[in-house]
Amino acid sequence: MLGLEGYLLAFIRFSTFIFAMPLLTRRGIPPQIKIGLAGFMAVLVAPPLTYTGDFSRYWIIMVIQEIGVGLLLAFAVTLIFASIQFSGQLVDFPIGFGMATVFDPQSGLQMPVFSQFYTLLATVIFFAVDAHLWILRALCQSYQYLPINGIFALDFTLEAFAQLGKNLFVIGFQIAAPIIGTILLVDVALGVVTRAVPQLNVFVLGFPIKNLLGLFVIILAIPVFVALVAKLFAYDGILMEIIYGLIQSGT
Repeated sequence: MLGLEGYLLAFIRFSTFIFAMPLLTRRGIPPQIKIGLAGFMAVLVAPPLTYTGDFSRYWIIMVIQEIGVGLLLAFAVTLIFASIQFSGQLVDFPIGFGMATVFDPQSGLQMPVFSQFYTLLATVIFFAVDAHLWILRALCQSYQYLPINGIFALDFTLEAFAQLGKNLFVIGFQIAAPIIGTILLVDVALGVVTRAVPQLNVFVLGFPIKNLLGLFVIILAIPVFVALVAKLFAYDGILMEIIYGLIQSGT
């Protein structure tokens, strides 16, 4: 059975994930809460942990492995939110908001307007579908498949993240497709009007039209956005499928 070393290794895995997870890296969350959550989870999972090796010889290696496990699991969540920010950038440029950025005081970064809007809306959906509970549950169950001194299978990890990246690009385009399609039709219509009436200044006329139509379509497309993001964060969604796949590939 493990003593203090087991609790420390479990604490390292959980604290690495919590400090690297996108939603918990915001400045408004005190580090004491993150450390307390990691310590509480370590206490919960430490009793079933067993290891028969020599801690004195392999301590540094096991610490590095636990950090790697936490970072890879957090990276899966980061990719999901990166795809949502990507869809927001795809929306910003066609409707004329690409040059405007908003300072996010929580992350300390300059973000496009609709990237921040979609990220905030996705955060609400994330907690609404209890995705945070599923992730914490998966982390607590990770030691059943990925014990101390265990690591992910390299071939599965590379394949899983490649597949995840492909799916996330597709989802990002699906979120932005209604707005991109609408603005494309507007550009075609403005081109026809310009050829028919060359005296019109298409640049002055097109900018407010794109703004208004873009905002209108974004409002109409919010139910589609909610459905797609809820599918990402659901218990049987892409995020949990990747996380459980990574955990169960442990060796």
